[in-house]
Amino acid sequence: MLIMRSNIRFLSLLVFLFVTACGSPLKQLTYMHDAKTDVLYPRPDLPEPYKIRPNDQLYITVVSDDQVKTDFLNLSGTSGIGGGYGMDLMTYLVDENGNISYPQLGEVQVAGLTLLEVRDKLQKMVDNYVVNTSVVVKLANRTFTILGDFNGSGLITMPKNQYTIFEALGAAGGVSDFGNRQKVKLIRETPEGTRIVNIDLTSDDLLSSDYYYILPNDVIYVEPNNYRVYSVRTLPWLSQATFAASLLSTAFLILNLFK
Repeated sequence: MLIMRSNIRFLSLLVFLFVTACGSPLKQLTYMHDAKTDVLYPRPDLPEPYKIRPNDQLYITVVSDDQVKTDFLNLSGTSGIGGGYGMDLMTYLVDENGNISYPQLGEVQVAGLTLLEVRDKLQKMVDNYVVNTSVVVKLANRTFTILGDFNGSGLITMPKNQYTIFEALGAAGGVSDFGNRQKVKLIRETPEGTRIVNIDLTSDDLLSSDYYYILPNDVIYVEPNNYRVYSVRTLPWLSQATFAASLLSTAFLILNLFK
């Protein structure tokens, strides 16, 4: 019985030490671990306005005091800004040449323009047909993608133009305990090509970084930390050792009951 107790204690200690060694220090699990309180951090410059690119989807509608006058300029025949149903009906896909096909207005080049520039361009064209109108243009695919060790992942909608990295993390439920907060990759499509940068969520340098704000179509990927790498998924024997320790502990308790 004494030998059994010693074996159980030794095995339990071995498992505990291994799990502890594979764990991450607190500073690696804390956002902006070195951030100072009661200190005013300068706000980073706002990102450049998003420019339309092929495969974007634009929500466009023309509104006026007299809806009948603008019905022919709207896809659904219903002006005004509605909910998701109206958004689906009034979406224009930017083709590979950077154009949208707009009823009555024909092919309109929009790639490379900001939303405001597209609105102004369409407004001038609409004024040739109807006066006293307002053209509304929004990016329907204002989304970003979350991948890796998050508590939630997938395609997430950006509810506003200026969206910070921490708002993006919050929308995904935050980084999981298995995510490496010091190795977060942000993948961004630019006119020159794809750019990949590393973001350290534990450093307060992020507050003044060019990547503090995310853009539509950004992809955020969190790498696994050391605990995930050496977890039971990659070391099956640890799971077996843990099961063996539990089994021995249970057997020991049962034997004590029948003493």
